[in-house]
Amino acid sequence: MTSPTLPRTGAILLAGCSLLFVLEVLFFTYWRNSMGPYWSPVVLYALGLGLCYLAARHWLDYRFTWPPLPTARAVLPRLAVGLGFSIGSWLLTTPVVTKLIAQADVASIGKSSDILPALQVYVTRLLGPEPVYQPITLFGYTFLPNYPPLQWLPFVPAELAGLDYRLWALGLLLLVLLVTYHWQLVRLGLSGPEWLLKSVLPVLVLHFVVIRDKPMFSYTVESLIVGYYCVLAVGTLSPSSWVKALGIVLCLLSRFSLALWLPLYGLLLLRENGPRAWRTIALALAGVVLVFGPFLLHDPTIFLRAQLENLDVAQGEWQHIDPLAPVAVPMHLFNGVGFAPWFYELPGTLVERISRLQLVHLLACTAVVVLSGTLFWLFRHRFDPRVAALLSLKVYLATFYGFLIIPYTYLASVSLFTSLFVVLTFTRKAPFRTPCLEADLPVQSPDAAT
Repeated sequence: MTSPTLPRTGAILLAGCSLLFVLEVLFFTYWRNSMGPYWSPVVLYALGLGLCYLAARHWLDYRFTWPPLPTARAVLPRLAVGLGFSIGSWLLTTPVVTKLIAQADVASIGKSSDILPALQVYVTRLLGPEPVYQPITLFGYTFLPNYPPLQWLPFVPAELAGLDYRLWALGLLLLVLLVTYHWQLVRLGLSGPEWLLKSVLPVLVLHFVVIRDKPMFSYTVESLIVGYYCVLAVGTLSPSSWVKALGIVLCLLSRFSLALWLPLYGLLLLRENGPRAWRTIALALAGVVLVFGPFLLHDPTIFLRAQLENLDVAQGEWQHIDPLAPVAVPMHLFNGVGFAPWFYELPGTLVERISRLQLVHLLACTAVVVLSGTLFWLFRHRFDPRVAALLSLKVYLATFYGFLIIPYTYLASVSLFTSLFVVLTFTRKAPFRTPCLEADLPVQSPDAAT
């Protein structure tokens, strides 16, 4: 139950946050590309930035304070409801995904996507056993393995059990949402109606994405990666070094999108709590070495060489014309989630245009990190570093995937799901918002030893 003496948030600010989140979900799903391939990504990007701006306004001069752990009598009913929503989400989405899987058999989807066949190669090599990171030959061409270990290792149990990787990934995402989103929602101690409303949000967002982005669930296992980023997002507010380190390791060893943001995160961790920050960094480094190190013993340079092949992949996708489109344009560029169409129309050779976008991508991501760090430093006595980490993560992901040279829609979904955790921090009367004047920042958590 919330108290009438708790800090209150203006109705206009709350309405603005709610509206921006709803619009972001719609422009990523049902309204995707509704304003054309040039302006739709601009609107989608602006909505994500606007959501973070309002969240920053909401948290200025306040710090995040975990409420006392509720009693089992208060926690268990809400967790049971969260479990019920997770099961309901599974029952709602699984028939759709199962139908999509039946239409995209792994043995016959090579012309559309090589993700699932490649994952099977990694897994079967490990179970072989034979060196995992060596050249792969699929569908008549050979390429170097470029999937980090945590992009394929979670599918070893699925292979042993004879389960489809796509359904396995969806199940893992729902499990992660239960133990991250729903547990955090219970811990925040919101009023009953607000808690119930926010409990429904991940069900709706996931179902909308399943309905609108069928290739994501037909040809990819991006559900797993989305789950990783949910762990990272919940870790930004968590007092546990283990949870924070787990989020870093899961995301870093599945995709290298975070490379530019991690230094900022490290500095924010140090500002929050120095000893816990060093413990988090040590745990993350140990996790990376223990998971990735053994796979590099066979050929330490093969993974780096594999990353250099990405330019050739980009050139192929920039010439991959959608035969069903009314205008002959690359199908994965003009999908309404990325800025690649603006660069596709520039003068110059194909390689020159791709290189321009790569440069802008690097500069934009770097600018977001530098600007986020600068703004936090200017307001460091008035802004919680944990909230800064969450908001900067959301802005960084929106920027990274917005300016990607191949803006696959399934990749951009991680930014949308991160918004769920931003919305969690918005509330009318929050038991977890404490005026900064009542305590100096950074805050030492009572369980900082974890």
